[in-house]
Amino acid sequence: MFKDILPEQIIILLDELVDKLSDLTGSFLDSIKLLNEMRIGEARRKLRDTMKIESEADIVKKKIIALLEESRIDPGFKEDFFHLIKRIDSVADWIKEAARELIIIPYLEVPQPIREGIEKLIDKVVELAEKVNRAIKSTMSGEYGEAVELISEIEKLEEEADQINLENRGKLLEYSEQLKPITLALLVHDLNQDLEEAADSCEDVGDYLRALIASWKRI
Repeated sequence: MFKDILPEQIIILLDELVDKLSDLTGSFLDSIKLLNEMRIGEARRKLRDTMKIESEADIVKKKIIALLEESRIDPGFKEDFFHLIKRIDSVADWIKEAARELIIIPYLEVPQPIREGIEKLIDKVVELAEKVNRAIKSTMSGEYGEAVELISEIEKLEEEADQINLENRGKLLEYSEQLKPITLALLVHDLNQDLEEAADSCEDVGDYLRALIASWKRI
């Protein structure tokens, strides 16, 4: 069991890190809801809160890495665990980038079909982050069957996110004449891409969880 391999403090910090990830995506989703309610000032404050949560998550990540570097565990297992932490951090980074863009985008001026597509993709990222949270906690508690099932669900959700991403790119072309100036179109494109990258990073987390489970079985 992973609790027999990893120092207790790493387990505690990892639990905190994945909870931060859920808080981060939830905060980002709340900001979108506020924008749609035309509560612009509140939405921007929520986006700043989102970026603050990412900074807190980064501090937790650095603590985990420092402890991991000091620990005496199987080198292969340590490497896979290190990559797992980096991929969790990558999800948070992409959400932070999306928040930075959204805070300056006049969101309600974006054509509604594009907004709807962006929001579908956000919903997938939020769902993916929650699956990641549960999969990691299941892995750490030794519930490997449940973890593997959740990893499979993550892979399916990421494929759905890929499809939404493609649809959104098509909408950007379809409604390009309504996305003026060109900088607005570029910002919306980047927002969509950041969300897709966040979804991809969630799938990467699942891949490294599989590797960790396989490593544990060899130890």
